[in-house]
Amino acid sequence: MSDNKNILLETGTNEVEIAEFGIYLKGEERCQSFGINVAKVREIIRTPEFKVLPNTPNNVVGVFTLRDKIIPIINLAGWLNYKDDMDLKNTFVIVTEFNQDNFGFLVHKIEQIYRMSWEKVLPPISFNTGIDEDCVTGVVLLGENDEKIMFMLDFEKIVADICPEISLSVATDRKIIEKLDAGSPSPKVLLAEDSSIIRDLLAGILKKGGFDVISVNNGKHAWEHMQAWNKESKKKDVPIDDIVQLVVTDIEMPQMDGHALLRKIKENDGMKTMPVILFSSLIYDEIRRKGDAIGADAQISKPEIGNLLNIVDEVLKKNKKQ
Repeated sequence: MSDNKNILLETGTNEVEIAEFGIYLKGEERCQSFGINVAKVREIIRTPEFKVLPNTPNNVVGVFTLRDKIIPIINLAGWLNYKDDMDLKNTFVIVTEFNQDNFGFLVHKIEQIYRMSWEKVLPPISFNTGIDEDCVTGVVLLGENDEKIMFMLDFEKIVADICPEISLSVATDRKIIEKLDAGSPSPKVLLAEDSSIIRDLLAGILKKGGFDVISVNNGKHAWEHMQAWNKESKKKDVPIDDIVQLVVTDIEMPQMDGHALLRKIKENDGMKTMPVILFSSLIYDEIRRKGDAIGADAQISKPEIGNLLNIVDEVLKKNKKQ
């Protein structure tokens, strides 16, 4: 598998392609199924020769070079406390690209690619995963009788836990609220993001900026909030932006992705003026074109998080003038 960004899905149809891989449980012969969004996968290779470096974090087994890039290899089995005494000749590395960086994840088996609706990716809260609950963003039931469970992992949190020095962080003291009329209520922002570490980070930045933040972990919940506010606005006979002023949404999320959420908002007569900012680790050229095509007011990649408040300010000013 290589350059999977060429595998394109129609914009806003709420579809996703998921690559399934397996990791053996400690002390068992059973292999647990996991999934990763194909959009994050650069390629999948047999485990290459790698160099072990001194003083590396736990579960970073070494680094290797791929197309002039030095890429760390993270042992997923070790991080999950699964079986990590493996024969490396029979393993694979999933080379990922997100947040404008590359990481290799060592796994035992590569299974297949599924194309499905995000509606089939269920919230993890309904399942006893046996894994740190903050590290599973969704669950997919496979097989004719749903007998097989595939867990979607929060790869950003895994990287942040293993290598905190390269995880996303930002310091900001800018308060947009100071630019508003004295006595005005705090602007309300609906934030949709499935990664707990990114959601908390974004909410913290927006709250420091003076916003009242309503956080949800998937696009379906965000859409339910928007429908309720739209109903309220009609009842009060006021524009919806008197109730909520902005939506900031991730793209890849269980139940409903950010593109599908954006399309629903922009195609609804009562909501179409609502400014929506797409915020994701997956903002590359093709994804950006998709977002533009369905009406994103702004798009920002996660490494640009320090510029979030500036972009929010610009979007709100532009929307106010319209």
